[in-house]
Amino acid sequence: MPGVGGRPAPGTRGLALLAVGTALLTAACASGGGTRPSTPGTDAPVALLDFRRATRPCAAVRTLTAELSLSGRAGGERLRGRVVAGLAEGGQARLEGLAPFGPPLFVLTAQANTAALVLPRERQILESAPMHDVLERLTGLPLSADELRLALLGCLGADAPATGFEWPGPWRAVDTRDGHRLWLAPRDGAWRVVSADAGGWRVDYAGWLNDVPRQARVQTRDANVDLQVELRQLSMNVAIMPEAFQMTRPPDATPVRLDELISVAPLRTP
Repeated sequence: MPGVGGRPAPGTRGLALLAVGTALLTAACASGGGTRPSTPGTDAPVALLDFRRATRPCAAVRTLTAELSLSGRAGGERLRGRVVAGLAEGGQARLEGLAPFGPPLFVLTAQANTAALVLPRERQILESAPMHDVLERLTGLPLSADELRLALLGCLGADAPATGFEWPGPWRAVDTRDGHRLWLAPRDGAWRVVSADAGGWRVDYAGWLNDVPRQARVQTRDANVDLQVELRQLSMNVAIMPEAFQMTRPPDATPVRLDELISVAPLRTP
């Protein structure tokens, strides 16, 4: 199968790495914004301005490639592994887990947010399923390919800010039209998105480099997922070959249904 950017695809390692995306670490230090306010904030249009400034660099990212290093737990299992990711606007994605040797543990591709998932070692394939349904089944995070790209960059809701709030001390927040809340706090002399609430999950960001967070901690509210992720070898707005987002169907693969997929398995650690 073709790799991201037309390079040969590396081997892979683990289903639950799809969590975020997702996207992401050595980030035991990815504490994000710390303890956030629990009281209602006051209306603050200035928070919208700070949010737009903070997300301007990531909102301009149309494609990204990266290696995602992940550790933590999901579904009661300890996990560790790496995923090579290629993501592009328009609902395009390719995610491969890295194995120490042998064939990939999984390859997920998506075009227009319609996903296919191949499990080479099990000789199984899931075809033509909504991307957010596949990610939710595997990780508990119902993200489209575009939402995964934005979540990895700390850029969720950049195109849909609605209302700004502030609190005494270094906290501001923005609620978006799609129901997310993005929290801002000063980091390195600038207001940055340090945390995001999106439905049943939360992500905290840290380790900014060139205005993009390189570390994240992803948690679901039901405590089923708690993953730390680091973006390595990140490249933005690079050309990705169209074939990278196309799945080559193994001739001996057995079709499986979405409800037959398990969420962890390959990434379990002793």
